[in-house]
Amino acid sequence: MGRAFLLALVSAVLIGCGADDPRLAVSGTVKFKGQLLDQGRIEFHPPGDKGTMSGAVIQNGRYSIPRDKGLEPNTYEVRIFSYDEKAAKVETIPGEPGLGFKERIPLKYNVASTLKAEVKRGNTIFDFPLE
Repeated sequence: MGRAFLLALVSAVLIGCGADDPRLAVSGTVKFKGQLLDQGRIEFHPPGDKGTMSGAVIQNGRYSIPRDKGLEPNTYEVRIFSYDEKAAKVETIPGEPGLGFKERIPLKYNVASTLKAEVKRGNTIFDFPLE
């Protein structure tokens, strides 16, 4: 009888923890110059880099962040990256890195991002059409 009670108590606590988790799953699409972005990554940075930061791989124009790695309600700066692997160059200086990839996405969408996303219940799908 004591084991059953303990098991029920542990189950209730675990279920309760999930219900109080404020994180939300986030997903969407990314287009670059009118076409679904073939590959890349997307990052959601909280204001002042205080809070939950998360991201995902972009494949065939789609990304998805599951709830367990999701975002708390907030307005995030969004950064999108995609490297042109075909334009990689090989360095010939000994001891230097061998491959250098060129970023295809303009800086205003990544390191100097102007993109924002307000994550809140009922608003967790974000599509980004990039020029």
